[in-house]
Amino acid sequence: MTQVTESRQGRVTILTMNRPEAGNRVTQEMAEQLTAALNAARRDPQVAGCVLTGHGDVFCLGGEYWTSGSAVAGRAEFARAHVDLLGAMARFGKPLVGAVNGNAHAGGFALSVACDLVYIADDATMGLPEVSGGLFPFLALAILNNEMLFDIVYNARLMDAKEACRLYLANAALPRDEVLPRAIEAVESATSGNAEVLMLGRDLYHSMRGLTPEAALDQSRFSLIAALSARDSAAK
Repeated sequence: MTQVTESRQGRVTILTMNRPEAGNRVTQEMAEQLTAALNAARRDPQVAGCVLTGHGDVFCLGGEYWTSGSAVAGRAEFARAHVDLLGAMARFGKPLVGAVNGNAHAGGFALSVACDLVYIADDATMGLPEVSGGLFPFLALAILNNEMLFDIVYNARLMDAKEACRLYLANAALPRDEVLPRAIEAVESATSGNAEVLMLGRDLYHSMRGLTPEAALDQSRFSLIAALSARDSAAK
């Protein structure tokens, strides 16, 4: 059984993590399948954007690192697959919306905050409980910048959907059956303009992380010039 299923609704590709019996935990194989699907969707001009969700009542409860074995090489490949996935999400160039249909913990939390927008089931929880199991949310640190980060991490605290929205970790808390339709609608709404300009803007946002203000402005200048050219070409 494939660990990721793909479906289409109009111009939107829906990627569903498909290991409900294991809390949709991300294996190396699932990470690689998600990466391949995102890269293919980026190249496909018929795809306006993607929605990421989970099968069943859970979004994702983290990574299943133990399936990679105890050898350093296997664990390095597991980590590499996750880094590749988060990189593919950053480089996607199109709207990527999380339909958090249930609990998003540990690596599942990281996947949700790596999305552009997040719609969460109102009975779901989010958090980084790794410390309670003797670990630390290492990969989440690379993508999460929130003033409540260490409160969540050190206390292995799970927050409800309302708090996640209050902390800008989710955009809206909805009844469970409304989460996926709202996420699809969000992709469609975001892509009503020039797709090339949108890709330039989204790529710029991710490429500016960690740059000095001067370097960020320099990149912004070139992206603006390219966007103006794309808009002029579309107007002809």
